[in-house]
Amino acid sequence: MPERRRRNRLPWVSMNARVKVRKGLLGSEWIDAEVVDFSKLGMGVVLDREADQDKKIQVSLRLDTEVGEITVDQVGAFVRHVQAHDRGTFLGLEFEEEPKRGVADALKRIEGILERHQSLSDRLT
Repeated sequence: MPERRRRNRLPWVSMNARVKVRKGLLGSEWIDAEVVDFSKLGMGVVLDREADQDKKIQVSLRLDTEVGEITVDQVGAFVRHVQAHDRGTFLGLEFEEEPKRGVADALKRIEGILERHQSLSDRLT
């Protein structure tokens, strides 16, 4: 299948993600998600439950580094791709086009760290 992404996705280092999903008619809950790939425009995650394509959801991120952590408390994302996965359901997420300033900066910082990590890994192999 040809690549449709506007930016390459990068492998994660040690990133935790949580996705806010609906629970019943009025409630919602945060569930852990396995990060598959990431860019400042979107990410791929695996959940232990299904989700609807084109639905807007909230995502919380934490990237642990040697000098601390970078967190994104909440960023809106649209589910652009849903596929069965051996560990659950894969979701391809696209972040909101205009996230809050602090959120956009944190997403760019995370992408920069992952790019440097990938570059170093490529040189070592």
